[in-house]
Amino acid sequence: MKRLTFYVFIFICLTFTASAQLGSPANIIGGEKYAGIYYENDFLTGTDIYYTQGIQVDFASPFLKYSPIMWLLPKLKHSSVKYGLSADQDCFTPTSIRSSAILYGDEPFAGYFYLGHYKTSTDDEKKQMLTAELDAGEIGPCAVCEEEQKAIHRAVPGNYQPQGWQYQIGSGLLIDYSLQYEKAMYHDTAIYIDAFGRLTAGTVYDNALAGFAIHLGKMQSFFSANHSSAFQLYGNFKIWVEGVGYNGTMQGALFAPASVYTLSSKELNFIVFGDSYGICLSYHKILVEYSATRITNEIIAGVNHGWGHIGITVFF
Repeated sequence: MKRLTFYVFIFICLTFTASAQLGSPANIIGGEKYAGIYYENDFLTGTDIYYTQGIQVDFASPFLKYSPIMWLLPKLKHSSVKYGLSADQDCFTPTSIRSSAILYGDEPFAGYFYLGHYKTSTDDEKKQMLTAELDAGEIGPCAVCEEEQKAIHRAVPGNYQPQGWQYQIGSGLLIDYSLQYEKAMYHDTAIYIDAFGRLTAGTVYDNALAGFAIHLGKMQSFFSANHSSAFQLYGNFKIWVEGVGYNGTMQGALFAPASVYTLSSKELNFIVFGDSYGICLSYHKILVEYSATRITNEIIAGVNHGWGHIGITVFF
C-alpha cells in the first residue's frame, strides 16, 4: 500500500508540473467512430534533436472491419472491437542540423510515412485490451521530411536552413506488425493501474516493451466500449522498459540498399527506459490531449531525449 501511495503521489506531481503529454489511438477511452489529429515535436520539451517531429491522422469506423487487412489482426474473445486507419509521418535528425558533413556516431537524418490498419478489442468485464496493428509505407526521402523541415525554417524570420539531409537514411520498404496488450491490475472509480506489453516486428522496428500505466481522475472505465459524453478530466502516467532488436531509422530498413550513413548495432543501446505523463479533457464529442514523453539514450554516445504531444479527437 505504501508503494501504491508513492506512485500516485509521483503521478500527481508530474501531471501538474508537466509542459506536455502523450497520446495514441490506444489511449482513447471508448467510441467506435471518431477522427483525430495528433502532433508531436521535441520543441515542446525544449530540444531539437533525434525524434524531432511526428504527425498522425486517425479515423475509426465499424465499416473498416470489411478491409481484408483486418483479417490479419487478432482480437480478444467476447470483446467489443473498434477498427481504425492511421496515416503517420515521423522525422529524425542528429544533434546538430547546422553541419553539411556527416556527424559520425550521431543519429542519421531519417523520415518515414505509413498507412496503418489497427484493431482494438476491449473486455470491460475482465478489464483488458488488445491492439493489433499493421503498418505499410516507406522510409527515406519519399517521406519529405527534408522539404518539410526546410519549409518550417524558412517560415520563421531570421532562422537558418537545416544542413545534412543529403545523408539521410535511404529508401526502403516499411512493413511493421505490432501487438499491444493491457490489463488492469487495480481499479476503482477514479484510478486504473495497468500492466502492458508490446511486441513489434518488421523492416524498420523490431522490439519488445513492457511497463505500467496509471490513469487517474474523473473518467469512465478505461476499458469501456462506448465513449461517454459526460465531462471527463483525467491524467496518465506510464513507465516502461524496451528491448531493441533493430531500429531502421538508425540502421536502415531491412532488405533495402545500403544508405550513405547508418549506425552499427555496436553503437546502439538495446535497453531503453521511458516514461510519459499528461492530461486528457473530454466533454460531449471532443477529447483533447496534452503530454510529454522521455526516453533514455538510444545511442551509446548519445543523450536522453524527450518530446511533447498534442491531439484532438472528435467522436461521431
